[in-house]
Amino acid sequence: MKIQFVTLDRGHHAWLIHDRQLPVRIGRHPNVDIRLDDESVSDFHCEIDGIRGVLWVRDVGSVHGTFVNGFHVVQSHLLPGDRLTVGTTSLRVQYRRRRAPAVEEFLL
Repeated sequence: MKIQFVTLDRGHHAWLIHDRQLPVRIGRHPNVDIRLDDESVSDFHCEIDGIRGVLWVRDVGSVHGTFVNGFHVVQSHLLPGDRLTVGTTSLRVQYRRRRAPAVEEFLL
């Protein structure tokens, strides 16, 4: 699965991530996967991971919080087209969801 993060408000920047690279860390620190030059972003702000074909974001103790579609979250799923805001930077999340296993597959 290919995942794209595109900035919405600070020039045009895009990052292409493959699911095998997950989890992905976002922040200002030089050792994060997606580094944002935004003073309101914490060094280690949030982490993105995938669970059964759906992305999830988890705030890792940021100062200014993590928001999905305008709602403050500690942890939340990220659906294709969602707006992830860290600090004052908003990113559009694009990916194709994998089909989740049917309930019957768990019962076999």
